[in-house]
Amino acid sequence: MTGPAARSAGFTLLELLVAVTLFALLSVALFGGLRFGMRATQAGTARLDRSAEIAAASGFLRNEIADAQALEKTTGDGGKVVAFAGDGGSVEFVASPPAPLAAGGWHVLRLALEHGPGGGRLVLTGRLVRSDGGEAGAALRSVLLDRVSSVDFAYFGALAEGDAPAWHDRWQDAAVLPALMRLRIGFADGRQAPALLIALRAAPPPWRAP
Repeated sequence: MTGPAARSAGFTLLELLVAVTLFALLSVALFGGLRFGMRATQAGTARLDRSAEIAAASGFLRNEIADAQALEKTTGDGGKVVAFAGDGGSVEFVASPPAPLAAGGWHVLRLALEHGPGGGRLVLTGRLVRSDGGEAGAALRSVLLDRVSSVDFAYFGALAEGDAPAWHDRWQDAAVLPALMRLRIGFADGRQAPALLIALRAAPPPWRAP
């Protein structure tokens, strides 16, 4: 066949090359869009998972610190102070941890930032309090949050009789628990968690000096 009928029966080589090129370009564009969508979905899922992890840790800290007990201990000179000691980087108090973490009973719990090969971690450790006031039993240890760069504890209340309630960066050898605790957590990616403000149930009202 020759003439127009022959040319309309198929595609020329140039037309095939143009079609293949367009198909390749479209495939690259579609694949790039698919990869972008997958990365965006993965990033969104990771952010949601991280937010849920921070929310769970914040809820746990709020419950445990609010439940701190005003148990007394004897100092070297025979005086009495509350079993609570905290500074800007760590805090130690007496409370009952959840059943999945330890057996029932009061425990001396400690919250602190630990640094390791994988970065900083907010870690809870503790031991069971014996009836004589000592500590016994297997050590409790749980990583509450990882990829933490900084923690900052602050304490509100009156450290001594006659003092006006105020914020302090240390709370040690006091007769009462602080009325409030504030915790700020910074993360390795530069983000800062909302400040966590906790009222201790066993503490006296902040306007009443010990």
